[in-house]
Amino acid sequence: MKDNIFYYQKELEYLYEKREYFIKNYPKLTPFLAYDSKDPDIERIIENLAILSSKIHQELDENIPHIAESLINIVSPNYTNPLPSLCMQEFKFEQNSKENNLIIPKGTLIKSKPIDKCVCEFKTVYDVYLYSISISEVFISSKNQDYTFNLTLQVNKAETKICDLGLEKINLYLGNDTYMSSTLLLYMHSYLKELKIQSLDTDEEFFLNTYNIEKIGLNPDESSLSYNDLGFEAFSLLREYFFMPHKFNFLRINGLDILNNCQGKTVNIEFKFSKPFPANCIFRKELLSLSMTPIINIFTKSAEPLINNHKKDSYRIFVDRSQPKAYEIIQTLQVKAHNSEGGKRLLKNYKSFERFEFLKDNQKDFYSVNTKKNSKGEVFSEISFFSSYIMDETISIDLLCSNGDLPSKLKIGDINTCDLKGVDTKNVEIPSETRRCSVDGNLLWKLVSVLSFSYQTILSKKAFFGVLESYSFLDNQSNWKIYKLLQESIIDIQSKSTYLIDENITKKGTLAIFSIKDSNFYTLGEVYLLGLIISKFLASFASINSFCELKIRCLDSKEILHYPASFGKKALI
Repeated sequence: MKDNIFYYQKELEYLYEKREYFIKNYPKLTPFLAYDSKDPDIERIIENLAILSSKIHQELDENIPHIAESLINIVSPNYTNPLPSLCMQEFKFEQNSKENNLIIPKGTLIKSKPIDKCVCEFKTVYDVYLYSISISEVFISSKNQDYTFNLTLQVNKAETKICDLGLEKINLYLGNDTYMSSTLLLYMHSYLKELKIQSLDTDEEFFLNTYNIEKIGLNPDESSLSYNDLGFEAFSLLREYFFMPHKFNFLRINGLDILNNCQGKTVNIEFKFSKPFPANCIFRKELLSLSMTPIINIFTKSAEPLINNHKKDSYRIFVDRSQPKAYEIIQTLQVKAHNSEGGKRLLKNYKSFERFEFLKDNQKDFYSVNTKKNSKGEVFSEISFFSSYIMDETISIDLLCSNGDLPSKLKIGDINTCDLKGVDTKNVEIPSETRRCSVDGNLLWKLVSVLSFSYQTILSKKAFFGVLESYSFLDNQSNWKIYKLLQESIIDIQSKSTYLIDENITKKGTLAIFSIKDSNFYTLGEVYLLGLIISKFLASFASINSFCELKIRCLDSKEILHYPASFGKKALI
């Protein structure tokens, strides 16, 4: 009601303003509009016109955001989809397990204890290389201008040696302590000069190349949001940076098959650096893990069947009417229809209108899904059908779902069930809340404008922060703090052309130079992690046969952080 009065008063004020204009400029043509006119019908006409025009204005304001949302669903569906709950999950062998190694592939299903009579389901984001080995000690040392970080690993079984484990690679989780994890990440990728493994039982020594240290989490197939069928992969990186930055606190150590002849039970991996660690940097083994992975609350589920009798514009999609708050629709995967006309069962696949699949096969049957909100503020999905077939149909819908806000009620250790024999698992942190995109017309139209950004536009401070604002969900308090930190810290953005030779071919690219006030950050490692995200993000705008290179100038510490050139994959046409 308050909104109705606001629009009415606004329109009435506008009509009164225009009435004065006409009276002043055309007095002979508007005698009945004058304020001293004694015709009461004129006032009623103006008021009624204000009511009608205010209704139209209000309807436009309420529906334009939904029109913009439909447009965004076409070009970038990963923007409007809710971001499900995320957390970190750890695995280990049971004490009586006979296995020495196991690869747990990404996408492995993990279940929680029942919460409000519902079992929450999660999927792993990274591959986990599980071995009967654990971290027994971590420490730092220095000798003759060499500064080392030592990681001591010990076999968990009495009669098992290193050579029995079948080691190939391990994913080392650096922990969620911002200072320690970001500092280690920086040193591993910027200052590492030698990597040595020593068997403490047999004094055997093995050497690895520093290139065996690999970054994790930056590639599209390592994204926690890889379930999206379309959209801009680099924008998913921004989301993950804002909502789960410690998802990038991993590194992979490859080439461990050189230990397949090691007869010892305890080995020490010595990382030798060219620069000393900060004086207040303290490492604890409890924060590190060899069998950790992010997990996301996402799973496939079929909606309740519905009857399409072609008499309604749309039908509400129900996943489970008995537990309406236990499931939230993330994405529609497939829509099928069947009927039994003339004793024959006919099957049909409806294609998505937003994906234009129906145009490829010249089909006239497609569907569209829209998000609606009722008077209680509850969000739900409705599906509309467009078909040349007018007989009654039974509709089956396959969905990608989450458990909404239920996972955030779980405690540490509540996600503890998997179908892997001889393996224990538990979550080591409380799952995050589900993040949803508020349908706001201004924000969505801003996103439409940034979708066409290229180097010429995005490599300016104003444009760059326009992108961050669109993807950082600033209604979240923690995200707002990160955004303000970046806004205060990134002082200048410059760019210039640069060249390199790749396979005897000279290629032209762009060198982006960010000047950052690094004293605003907790540690220099935080600046380095930010640079990894920005470098990957900018590279997504580089065209084929071009590249992007990033350099960060730290204004306070005078450090220069270089990031290798990333070749583009964007098509020119």
